[in-house]
Amino acid sequence: MKVLMITDNLMKGGKERRLLELLRYFDNINSIQIKLVLLKDLVEYPSVFELKRTEVIILKRKIKKDPTVYFKLWSIVSSFRPDLVHSWGTMPSVYMFSICALKNIPLLNAMITNAMCVKYSSTWYRAKLTFPFSKIVLANSQAGLDAYSVPIKKGRVIYNGFNFDRFNNRKNEYNVKVKYGVETPICVGMVASFTKRKDYETYLNVASEICKKRNDITFFAIGDGPMLADYKVRYKDCENIVFTGNVMDVESIINILNVGVLLSNPSFHLEGISNALMEMMACGVPVIASKGGGTDELIDHLKTGILVSSCNSREYTKWLLKVIEDEDISERLSKNAINIITKKFSIESMGGNTLKLYNNIKD
Repeated sequence: MKVLMITDNLMKGGKERRLLELLRYFDNINSIQIKLVLLKDLVEYPSVFELKRTEVIILKRKIKKDPTVYFKLWSIVSSFRPDLVHSWGTMPSVYMFSICALKNIPLLNAMITNAMCVKYSSTWYRAKLTFPFSKIVLANSQAGLDAYSVPIKKGRVIYNGFNFDRFNNRKNEYNVKVKYGVETPICVGMVASFTKRKDYETYLNVASEICKKRNDITFFAIGDGPMLADYKVRYKDCENIVFTGNVMDVESIINILNVGVLLSNPSFHLEGISNALMEMMACGVPVIASKGGGTDELIDHLKTGILVSSCNSREYTKWLLKVIEDEDISERLSKNAINIITKKFSIESMGGNTLKLYNNIKD
């Protein structure tokens, strides 16, 4: 089977990580040949070039919406003659829907990675334009399909899959703590980009208030983004708040956490299935996350994690201290989190379900 995949880039991000893990899964399947087209020369996962069954093609655009890209893609499709096209993102789907229609190639449209689609936004228009020409519209959560009003006959859900092999090269816990100057027995961390979509405001405000009352907790803010510099200035006097910036070995930091957090801003974003939450849960870290979107499909409240109302500092503080101080709750959440990732959100599950979908589309 020949599959043409197309995405914007391979920068550090949840969608890109999911794509890379899928390619690694397919690398052990002899029946699949893949061409991966990138619309931008941005690769922060260089290991993609080491894959045996994936050829990477980078189309460098001169301008953001370069019309020549369409003709280059037409040429690639004509030469490769794929059995199906798997598009990751809104612009890749826009580029490919007409080519697939004219060449009678099934389009697997996987542009849905969150659970919010604002009416009349560019994403909304691109969805309305491409869905009618897509054989299947794929999301990583049921909440995503509902948010984008995907027709029932076309919509499919395949959850993200975590690859436990990523834990093989984690750094020693002691060395990680020394690197970041951590001397406290308790560590809390949030892994997210510093953008308006994530609620670092609540996370850091609560961290600051707790640090005024106790000195046994270090709060990690793990990620990069346009709002990072401002937050670093605002909280520069809080010694127990650590801003890591962009890190390559996030698994090593997650491994020292006692509690993992993901707070989202519902005014701008609802999560699909968060890779950051999956990584923490797979590591056995009890998690607290904003309820809503695909997070409700990943976390069973009080069983595999804690769900809190968005932007609610009081509720978040209550549960954070509860998980830190109640060993029984912490151990239960940790055990159940590992079990649900292993059974329902593994790379084997994601890869196997995707391959099954490919075969169904082809037939």
